[in-house]
Amino acid sequence: TIKLAKQALLALEPEQLSAIDHGYSGCWINSDYGKVNQRWLLVHSEQATKREEITFFKNLEANIAKEIKALRKLSKKPFACEVDAELAFNDFKKQCDLLGFEQGTLIKLPTYSHSGRPKTDEAPTGYQYFIEAAPFTDLEKVKLARLKVGMFILATNDTDNEALTMAALLAHYKSQQKVERGFRFLKSPEFLTSSIFLKKPERIEALLMIMTLSLLVYASLEHKIREQLAQTEAFFPSMVKNKTTAKPTARWVFLQFEGIDTLEINGHRFITGLQEHQTQLLKLLGRLYEVVYS
Repeated sequence: TIKLAKQALLALEPEQLSAIDHGYSGCWINSDYGKVNQRWLLVHSEQATKREEITFFKNLEANIAKEIKALRKLSKKPFACEVDAELAFNDFKKQCDLLGFEQGTLIKLPTYSHSGRPKTDEAPTGYQYFIEAAPFTDLEKVKLARLKVGMFILATNDTDNEALTMAALLAHYKSQQKVERGFRFLKSPEFLTSSIFLKKPERIEALLMIMTLSLLVYASLEHKIREQLAQTEAFFPSMVKNKTTAKPTARWVFLQFEGIDTLEINGHRFITGLQEHQTQLLKLLGRLYEVVYS
């Protein structure tokens, strides 16, 4: 949406991109956007490109048709004066990501105080203005939209830190996902429902402390599960049917451990409902976890 960002993407040549890691490449550009000295890292993701290109070309024709439909709707709208019509048309052109327009014209039509055909010498009570424009597919806009596929920009005002390499900035950006997942955990309906019934600030603070500790345990366990799976090149059933993953969420693992029961017969304790993938994960996590489920 920023004009400078669009210009940077249009001016970018493929040979300017340097490999970062794991399917990412990028290049630095300097910017003073908002009168603040910055460095922008233009990042290209191979995985995102493959994923988004399919959607881009699939939706291209539909998006063009959508903008044409919006133009038809606008052309039927009456305006009280030329200025209003011109402002509306200029705003509409800014909203179009794929269409360009020949010089638009305004159609001036008289209005009368009654319906039906006016008399020959009857003077109109006023005028209405309608927009008329011939649209075309703007190839420059299509090119810009295509360039955005698999591309994103990371901006920093840390312009003098040589240690802040492209790989380091990308790593900082990707690490935000962990924090965002943590907030998603804290905002879960189970916790929010409980906080409704807490009227005193100290009670809310106490619940927040419990939530934070729970998040700490949750994140630690998730990290350990993924670490052990990666080290042993093992997998856990995915949320997608008949698929496996090496990076399950702790929430998904908890759901997979539902339906396990303890049965006592004559003083002897038995665990029922434990399946092979659950037993394998407990073994990877360590003896303490195996003891709980034995």
